[in-house]
Amino acid sequence: MILRANKKAAEQAAITRLADGSATEAERARLEAAVARSPELAAELAEQRRVVAMLASLDVGAPASLHQRLVAPEPPTARRRARPTSRIAIVTVVLIALLVFAIARPVGHANVRSVVAIALATGDGVPPGVSSHDHALLGVAIDRVAFPNWSTRGWRTSGSRIDTLGGQHVETVYYTAEGYERVGYAIVGGAALRITGARRAATRGGVSYWTIPDGRASVVTWRRDGHTCVLASRHAPVSALIALASVSA
Repeated sequence: MILRANKKAAEQAAITRLADGSATEAERARLEAAVARSPELAAELAEQRRVVAMLASLDVGAPASLHQRLVAPEPPTARRRARPTSRIAIVTVVLIALLVFAIARPVGHANVRSVVAIALATGDGVPPGVSSHDHALLGVAIDRVAFPNWSTRGWRTSGSRIDTLGGQHVETVYYTAEGYERVGYAIVGGAALRITGARRAATRGGVSYWTIPDGRASVVTWRRDGHTCVLASRHAPVSALIALASVSA
């Protein structure tokens, strides 16, 4: 368990170096190859880059009193008593406080492509069961938008996960069917996301379904009760995803 935690921490530190440009040439090549293979790492890198961009845009001035203490001459007696590192310590504390404040704030907004990366990633959570109130639904929902039960169509739940992107809650359920292996169904909490870089694939029951070009997977996105939904799979075709999505819309 400790080794896994250490490995995860080292991986996040490496992604941070790639995001802020401090990685070496050799390390950059290795990390970019790893990110290309892992949608989860790609989402982590996108989040880190948003943090770096926001920190670069910060322009928060230090209080006048602190500025005065840093630049104003001190009496000789005060200089004799003060340690040489005292000013550096003050500046360090201020910078750390600004950094913590910046990271604590929601960074940017979630986007559909980041949600796609999650839908294609691995779900380590317990597969949700069928709702006790409605067997057409699962017993898990986000903002009262429940996930569908597709067991009668040959799709059983195989995992789940919970993420936060740009301050928005994202819940994903994974389904598995013979011949298609796995489909990830993600629902984004809060305001619906803008759909960019997509084309309309179908309209059923007044709902528009959009596909997003991705050479490695099939992707369908639509809005359900004002929430962004994403279905993604490396094996199932777009037509199969639209057929599933239209059942739950």
